[in-house]
Amino acid sequence: MAKCTLTREQKQKVLLQLSAGCRARDISREHGISVRTLYRWRANVMRGEQRVDSRERLRVLEIEHRRLRQRFAELTLDYTTLRAALMKDVIGDC
Repeated sequence: MAKCTLTREQKQKVLLQLSAGCRARDISREHGISVRTLYRWRANVMRGEQRVDSRERLRVLEIEHRRLRQRFAELTLDYTTLRAALMKDVIGDC
């Protein structure tokens, strides 16, 4: 089985043709590759995009987690302060 000699840029052009709506069979004949190879390239590109999307999503979630932890700490401090003030008022009334 022969190894494909297309460069990365050529592969991207082929995939652009596929996404433009050209038939896979015509593209594969024109470039001398199999239809299966063409769809495998497309799957690899989509998997790479998904990996980037998941990294970005992880970064956003980490930022949100950090913000929520800070807000929780502030609310805990407020709760403790209010509880101490309430206990002081209750003990002072007796």
